[in-house]
Amino acid sequence: MCSDERIARFLDRVCVHLVWPPYRARVRRELTDHILTRAAYLQRERGFSAEEAVAQAILQLGDADEIGHDLRRAQHPLRRLGCVLATCLLWTSIAWCALYLLLYFLSAF
Repeated sequence: MCSDERIARFLDRVCVHLVWPPYRARVRRELTDHILTRAAYLQRERGFSAEEAVAQAILQLGDADEIGHDLRRAQHPLRRLGCVLATCLLWTSIAWCALYLLLYFLSAF
């Protein structure tokens, strides 16, 4: 398998987890640049062949699926905060309703 195919397969596995196309394209460009820069370093400084250098650069990045999951979570950091705030608002509303009903029934007697 040639270096370009290996890089493309790795990037496809990472980007399958990313939904927004502009974000996916940016991640592809950045990861490609990172892989090629690291591969050039390995060839120049460590004496790897082109194929070995690309394989080693991809291996050093880690698991493609894990990277994809992490990047997807990083894409929407405010989503979790929004869920927490909505949950707090819901429970606050329930507490106010319970307090209102309690005061209403206590004033009836």
